[in-house]
Amino acid sequence: MHTEIYESDPFSAQKAGLLATLDTAYRFERNDELFINAGGKRVKVRVIHVRVEITGAAMRRELLVLKL
Repeated sequence: MHTEIYESDPFSAQKAGLLATLDTAYRFERNDELFINAGGKRVKVRVIHVRVEITGAAMRRELLVLKL
C-alpha cells in the first residue's frame, strides 16, 4: 500500500512536512517507533495517527509522526 509519512506539529497534530513515501504491506499502528534514514540523516519518530483512504480499487495511507 502506498504510504506517506508526515511529521506532525506537536501542539496541533496537523501535518507539518513530508518525511518519506514508500510502498509496504506492513500494518502500522499508533505508538510504533520508526527510524527514517534520508538525506544522510537518521530520525527517530513515533506514530500518533494512521489514516487510510480508499478510492475505487486503490488504497493509500498517511501516517502522522512525532520526532523523538
